Amino acid sequence: MKRKKLDEAADLLRERAGGTLDAVIILGSGFGGVLRDRIDATPLAYKKIAGMPEPTVPGHAGEALVGQLHGRRIVAFSGRFHLYEGYEPLDVVYPVAVAAHAGAKTIVLTNAAGGVNTAYHAGDLMLIVDQLNLTGRSPLVGKIPFPGVKDRFVDMVDAYDPHLCDLARHIAAQYAITMHDGIYAGLMGPAYESPAEAKLWRSMGADAVGMSTVLETIAARALGLSVVGFSLITNVHLSGDATTHAAVIAASQRGAADVARLIEGIVANLDTPLPAATEPLPAAPTEESVPV
Repeated sequence: MKRKKLDEAADLLRERAGGTLDAVIILGSGFGGVLRDRIDATPLAYKKIAGMPEPTVPGHAGEALVGQLHGRRIVAFSGRFHLYEGYEPLDVVYPVAVAAHAGAKTIVLTNAAGGVNTAYHAGDLMLIVDQLNLTGRSPLVGKIPFPGVKDRFVDMVDAYDPHLCDLARHIAAQYAITMHDGIYAGLMGPAYESPAEAKLWRSMGADAVGMSTVLETIAARALGLSVVGFSLITNVHLSGDATTHAAVIAASQRGAADVARLIEGIVANLDTPLPAATEPLPAAPTEESVPV
């Protein structure tokens, strides 16, 4: 990761946002449009951001929205890079490194995932409270290539920030959003998991599986960012029915409104002390303030 390109990319994000970033959002499969009408910004193509790879998978637009959301300076990256596309771990986490270099202190991660917890249903949301990195890869192997990492031996206890998780639960309760606490297993992909694999990962403690997120979380923690993450369960491994990428994208789009409410509520209340469970957040988005 070349420092000159990282500097150039971070400068562009700060210029577009009007100053140092507060937060970064990464939008997973099918979620690209959830904030398009909420952020006062012209989409910025990835090819205009120095050093940024370009996604090759349907459902990943390859553009950034940089601007204001509920008074916070944010960047929302619509589109990921995956190991299975042939990218290296440092490519996968480049948006995290750029946003951190531009000043972001909080990251919101979203993904579409397959449910292996038998209590889950397609369409449920899962708050990620822990992870299993089953990719066999890490962005911290070898010489540390991006600034801001003081120690490669990152403590992953509470990798998903407890306060942000509590905030997410509070927002979900306000909107009557069904949301589970769960463990996300990140895999290399691109093949979908077999029934035998789903059974194995369930026995390991995984509640949902996907092909992203875990390397981003490792990089974010190494860079000192607070992390909160959500999985939309697009299919559940119970019946043995076939899984297709088109069905995953369609399910993600159906759950987009709830994901938008959670993201907006978190961004709006980053510095807000958590009220009692029965009290509303002072800056929670209204029902009309998010796309449905």
